[in-house]
Amino acid sequence: MCEHISLWCCYQTIQFKAGQRPVYPCFAILTAFNPGSIVLHSAENLKRNTFLKNELRHEVNGLQMLECSAPDGTWLEPSFAAPVSRARAAQLARRWGQHAFYWVEHGELYLEPVQLDGVTTIKLGDFKDFFYTE
Repeated sequence: MCEHISLWCCYQTIQFKAGQRPVYPCFAILTAFNPGSIVLHSAENLKRNTFLKNELRHEVNGLQMLECSAPDGTWLEPSFAAPVSRARAAQLARRWGQHAFYWVEHGELYLEPVQLDGVTTIKLGDFKDFFYTE
């Protein structure tokens, strides 16, 4: 349980980078990197993310790549801003072994648990406060 709470706290300290801010009114931020927060080799992570990208491209128009990282740069995961439903985002996150995903709705950023017990959705604040352009 403590390990999950520690992960949950780490997930709340986040920043996103891309060439421009996503323009969708609602979207999920998803990755297939490091399932279950277990660090995989770069080649495996890239392969997984390519499969996720291809799956999303068959479902949505306007997939946008962005980087999720710790503010201090200790970790970085390439991710996708995808205009899917919240329910579909949860399915995809679960399918790709993620503990959680980020959800943006009307400019507000939420952290959504998927495979973590003892935590609930948390509103992190204005997405613009977590987003930086490259």
